[in-house]
Amino acid sequence: MKREDRLNFIAQFIRENEIKTQEELVNTLLTHGIDVTQATVSRDIKSLALIKVPAESGGYRYDLPKNKEVLQSSLHKALAFDAITGTKIKDNMLWILANPGTTSLVKNYLLEEYSDDIFSIIIDDDSALVIFEMEEDAKNLYNLLTRIL
Repeated sequence: MKREDRLNFIAQFIRENEIKTQEELVNTLLTHGIDVTQATVSRDIKSLALIKVPAESGGYRYDLPKNKEVLQSSLHKALAFDAITGTKIKDNMLWILANPGTTSLVKNYLLEEYSDDIFSIIIDDDSALVIFEMEEDAKNLYNLLTRIL
């Protein structure tokens, strides 16, 4: 199952069921034929920006953020960053290598989050050249991406 499909499944399942622990979520996914590890589920929880709220049965359960924009932005960011496989920097330009066919997703995310800092983005099937207004902005995103990669 693709990551995006798994994230959508988790979001739907969390809306409809009370899940209190990562272990419980792992077991649920395995029961539904979705092969995952605890580490994968941990990353998925972070990607979906799941929160803990009081459960009707006591304790706390996972829930989705009430703000749909937060959820969509978190999912968009996770998918965009997951697509990136490498990066290089030169002055105010950042070159991003990505999985084939994913650079439109990366471009849209970058324009959504960094539009004030970006002069232009040129993409092809598996790379993007991001030209920033200022060298410092390019360095900031480069540093973020190198920590994630």
